[in-house]
Amino acid sequence: MALILALLSLAGCSLARSEAVGPEGGDRFVGFFVVPLRQYGEDAFSASPYKEEYGAFSAETERFGAVSFPREVLFAEEDGTGKFTFPGIEEGYRLFVYRDYEDGSQGGVNYAVAVASDMAPGGESNQCKYTDEGVSEIVSGTLYYGPPLGAEDWDPYVNRVIWQYYRVYQTTEGRVYIDGSGDSAAGPMAGYTAEETRTRTENGKSYTDVVRVTVNMEAVRRLERLTVIQFGADNSVLRTDDLPLTGEELPEVLCEEGTGWVLVEERGGEETVRTVYNVPEEEPVSHRVVLLDEAGLGRTAGLTVRGA
Repeated sequence: MALILALLSLAGCSLARSEAVGPEGGDRFVGFFVVPLRQYGEDAFSASPYKEEYGAFSAETERFGAVSFPREVLFAEEDGTGKFTFPGIEEGYRLFVYRDYEDGSQGGVNYAVAVASDMAPGGESNQCKYTDEGVSEIVSGTLYYGPPLGAEDWDPYVNRVIWQYYRVYQTTEGRVYIDGSGDSAAGPMAGYTAEETRTRTENGKSYTDVVRVTVNMEAVRRLERLTVIQFGADNSVLRTDDLPLTGEELPEVLCEEGTGWVLVEERGGEETVRTVYNVPEEEPVSHRVVLLDEAGLGRTAGLTVRGA
């Protein structure tokens, strides 16, 4: 049975729906912490030494009936700027929508809604809607992956990355945590969507709140060369820059006097993608690329091109 469940969880393209109130009654499901696994069977949550006891869970046994066990969770640390980390887990991608209560609890009248994300934008814009029926919070993001550095004949269907989707919750006091629950998926179809609804009553009126979180997966080639070529009004080449693909940010490109248009050329594998931009007079051009680390995990980087 365990093997069957493991294989089902790797099928990908899942839609999870629930009408639960969270593991600790009032705790809310708010999103995912997605961890790439180097090999099947790893469990980053269990390996973290920073877990704390938080409540309990019960299990039915034939001999003793319901037996209660302490429940362990891993509380996130926040640096004051909206950057959350889960101690003991160095690698992972966050995507969750959380509430910042002014008085530190859900009893507060006012709160701010924010999204914590390490991902590129998803196919659906993030939104929070307040209606007469309730609150709807929808967030999405995209994760990129590709061939590890030096890999040959890489195939996303064969050389699959396994992703662990840890479910993220928020307590009534506003603390964010994971409890090790969640599914895993692998391959190009490893995207995942979870939707949870909660019913609440205020002043005798019933409201339904919805949280929906979607993670899209996209396999990409490894970018090997990024070139910006500046052309004059007569189409003559004025300048060529090969940009370094290491570091956190790409260097900014400043156009020469007389530049009429620029060509951004991306080369990787056997593919070359070319994009043409007119020289901006006021707002700079922003061009997005995906850069892979040595392991083949991707991040987006912005290339800025400014007029003279």
